Amino acid sequence: MTADRRISDQFTSRKRLVVAIAILAIAAGTLLGLTADKAIWEGWVTDRIFQLRAHLFKSDAPPPSPVAVVGLDQVSLDSKRLATVPRVFMTPVFAEAGQAILDAGAVGVGYDFVFAFSADSFADPNSGEARLRGFDRPFLGFLYRNRGKVFVSRTSTGVPHRSVSAAAGASGVRYAEVTPDNDGVVRRHTPQPPLDESPLLIDALLASVRSSASDSYVAVPENRLATSLPYLSLLDVLAMAETETGREKLRDFATGRVVLFGSTMPNEDEHLYSDRFLPWLPDTLAETGESGRPYVRHATAGVYVLADLIGAALSGRTALDPPPGTLSVIAVLFAIFGACAGLLLPLSVLPIVAAIGMSAGLSLSFVGLDFGYLLAPGVAPVAAISGMVVAAIGKVGVLQRRQRSLVRLFGHYLSPDVIQQMAQSEELPELGGETRYVVVAFIDIVGFTKMSERLPDHEVVRVVNTSFDAIGQVITKHGGYIDKYIGDAIMAVWNAPNTVEFPEQAAVDASREIVELLDGIRSQTGQTALDLRIALNSGPVLVGDIGGQHRRSFTVMGTTVNTASRIESVAKDKKVRLAVNDTVASKLPEDYPVKKIWSGQLRGLSHDTHVFTLDVPAMYMEPDKETGDQKDRRQPPKLVKFPR
Repeated sequence: MTADRRISDQFTSRKRLVVAIAILAIAAGTLLGLTADKAIWEGWVTDRIFQLRAHLFKSDAPPPSPVAVVGLDQVSLDSKRLATVPRVFMTPVFAEAGQAILDAGAVGVGYDFVFAFSADSFADPNSGEARLRGFDRPFLGFLYRNRGKVFVSRTSTGVPHRSVSAAAGASGVRYAEVTPDNDGVVRRHTPQPPLDESPLLIDALLASVRSSASDSYVAVPENRLATSLPYLSLLDVLAMAETETGREKLRDFATGRVVLFGSTMPNEDEHLYSDRFLPWLPDTLAETGESGRPYVRHATAGVYVLADLIGAALSGRTALDPPPGTLSVIAVLFAIFGACAGLLLPLSVLPIVAAIGMSAGLSLSFVGLDFGYLLAPGVAPVAAISGMVVAAIGKVGVLQRRQRSLVRLFGHYLSPDVIQQMAQSEELPELGGETRYVVVAFIDIVGFTKMSERLPDHEVVRVVNTSFDAIGQVITKHGGYIDKYIGDAIMAVWNAPNTVEFPEQAAVDASREIVELLDGIRSQTGQTALDLRIALNSGPVLVGDIGGQHRRSFTVMGTTVNTASRIESVAKDKKVRLAVNDTVASKLPEDYPVKKIWSGQLRGLSHDTHVFTLDVPAMYMEPDKETGDQKDRRQPPKLVKFPR
């Protein structure tokens, strides 16, 4: 198989390789992008998006919260009223505070406590006397009277005492547990409709205000919960319930709200929550009692988490999972973006493209929150970067390796940058040939026959190789293609197989530079009588792989080629180093000194041909190179003006 044949085969298969790499990159990007959904690091990114959103849309006056918290905090436990009361004996206090909250207008009350013990069951270890019988009666009565409004908690490992469960009723005891994501952070609640029959405390309190929440949602907090949720210490509630002024303030606090009682003590029922990076709400904007708030800690008290999951659903601060198929479409689109970037762009800019893809993917998730959807923030960036990496590896490992092979294979005929351009643009004539407009050049070494008669063969080869090497470098420099070597002549083509924007000017410029090399070639070869003759012709030719089944050659053929060889005979007769036909001369810039040197019918042609040269001294041969005739330089040159 010839080199030209191999080149054509490589170009023919390159498109298939590009398509295969693109498909592989898109598939890999899509699959890897989808696996990023629910990845352990994705939650951290989600929380950072919440953080950015909170800073960008920070409100000077946050809207009222539909949920409030009454906390059993250190201030309450250290107070004169509660300091001597063990926590297991605080049910009468919770009953008093709960009734005060309901009387103040709360629509539902939830206790984030598991009342696992009853004081009624405690007995004197010596006498067995139940000295505290009836101690829990206020609390049990409170639960019984307010069934449907008051709910107590249970967990998978702890249940209320049977007396508490009996007083609250089967529907008054609900699970208060929350489910963290795979990174251990709580963000999501999945209701179990119908809410009034759900086993979950959150659902029971949502049902108390007739919420219609049914789909799994992620709460979108706006501030640290410990600084922003309406909060009263248990001690404040007890104190406010004793005076009319206090009861009025309590009504402002509780009216129309769901109120949760729970512990805000350090290291008690704390969770990592998605508010951990959010800004703090200033004390002046937060609803807080006289006793203040507990210190803000890294983890969030469980009662705050329950309150926010309820409040988010009631106030619309939620983000749902996107419709089915949305993430797949996003992954495919971003994988296509990454694959195109990896295939089409230089490796040096791919880090920038990766940053753009990541930013675009995160921005998509950020904007999705405005429409009430949480688009998994890892899907789009991972799809884009994975598609880009796979495509880039394919390009470097396969396509560019093939391009380098083309450069090595075709580098003796065209300049490497031209071959690189051809490999990237995939512009190569199809097998069997195509018709293209080209400029054909015949470059002949004058005096070769006489030189070969007096020099040994190896010296002739040295002279020819030295001359052809210098000439060939100029041809490729100007975008030309060396079609073949014919004895002591070179056949070159411009505008095939590569595309040259102005082939006529490129060919003439190359010819002028080749002539300027003449003295250097003579010096290197030691042949002072050596000279050059160049003929240029332009027109349509057949370009492509020409030949039979066993032997093919990439070449050009047609009348244009034959005419170029005939023009060389005119150059010989007129003793010029450069002869061009009228179509070449007419396409040259105006400042090129074009001069007509001959008109007539060339052998084998039925129409007149006009031949020109450049009227500069270097284009005329010295008198002793062929016949010894001296050019008459006393007459001014007759320049031809072509219409432009």
